[in-house]
Amino acid sequence: MVETREEAGMAAIHPTPPVVQEQLAQQAKEKECSTNEELKSVSNKPEVSKTKELAKELEATQETSTVDESKISEEMDVAIEAALRIDRRVVPEGGDGTLPQALAAEAEWDLHEKPEWVDRDVQALREMVEAEPTLHSRLDKAFLLAFLRARKFDYDKAMAMIRSYYRARQENADMYVELYPSALDHVWPLQMQTVLPTPDCLGRTVLIFRTGAWLPEVCGLDDVFRSQVVMLEHVVRLPVTQLRGIAAIVDCAGLSMTHAYYLTPTHIRRMISVIQEVFPLRFKALHFVHEPSIFDWVFSLIKPFLSETIKGRLHFHGEDLPSLHQYIPAEELPEELGGSRPMDNTFLVENLKKHEDYFKESRLYGCSKPPRKLFTLKICDQISRLQKHLCNIVHNC
Repeated sequence: MVETREEAGMAAIHPTPPVVQEQLAQQAKEKECSTNEELKSVSNKPEVSKTKELAKELEATQETSTVDESKISEEMDVAIEAALRIDRRVVPEGGDGTLPQALAAEAEWDLHEKPEWVDRDVQALREMVEAEPTLHSRLDKAFLLAFLRARKFDYDKAMAMIRSYYRARQENADMYVELYPSALDHVWPLQMQTVLPTPDCLGRTVLIFRTGAWLPEVCGLDDVFRSQVVMLEHVVRLPVTQLRGIAAIVDCAGLSMTHAYYLTPTHIRRMISVIQEVFPLRFKALHFVHEPSIFDWVFSLIKPFLSETIKGRLHFHGEDLPSLHQYIPAEELPEELGGSRPMDNTFLVENLKKHEDYFKESRLYGCSKPPRKLFTLKICDQISRLQKHLCNIVHNC
């Protein structure tokens, strides 16, 4: 309806009071806010619900992931334990030196060994060996892998160790005569040495040597050395031993002046240098027990030939066998070392003899001397040059 002029005039003359205007504006504002809140509440309900659902799903996924990771970790631990619990006295026939899959990660971290690169690394070392004209070495994968692992896959260092390995055999030929198990049948019954079937607490292969069991009238010092080398040559063929290393126990009970009489510095130096410097094994610990009063004098002969690394891995237990058991469980040790089983190397010797052919075949390899004729020609050439040089000096004078 159109308002009349009078009504219009009245509106102009009587406007809405300010108080009423403020009240109306406040009511309108409150109504607008209330409407917005209702709209916002209505629009947010599905999103809140959806967010809660996503949070629940994420939590469930994390729980499942944690369970899966825990299960995988447990399975890996079981696999590693199984790989380490193999009988350390038994070397499988026809092995190529490959580590169990469960130990691959450790080998990569500790030795820089990558499974996908192993064949390439072995071939590279094989070619280096073949390039040596005076070296006739084994070339099989298992043999070369032992040296690569001993030198953490450094080709040059592994090659240097192979040279030293064969050179030691050449320079100490008298100590390597008849280096195979059956030739030492007069040594094994003395029960001087053995290898435990199970590892120590750190997974290392355990060797035991009893000095007091040595009877010099039955076998000489060279025979003792040969039996030790045969045993080491055997255990080093186990890939797990190459990875985890050796822990040796030297039981000094019964060590006397009779034994010390045969320990000349020359013999000691030769034996330690061969085992410590040229053998592809890592000696991680040496435990001495039952040391008699004469031990200090005997050890003073040995100590100068030990490397600083080996010196840092020596443990002297005396009569405190519980301190030894912190490293090697008592139930795994023979009676002489606080265990419950007798010292017995029968099973080890039986396994050594199963590989008799391997040891005999090893005698076919070695480091040959340079041809005498070539050596003579070089000397003659040097003499001829020296004569010419002297003639020139005389002529100039």
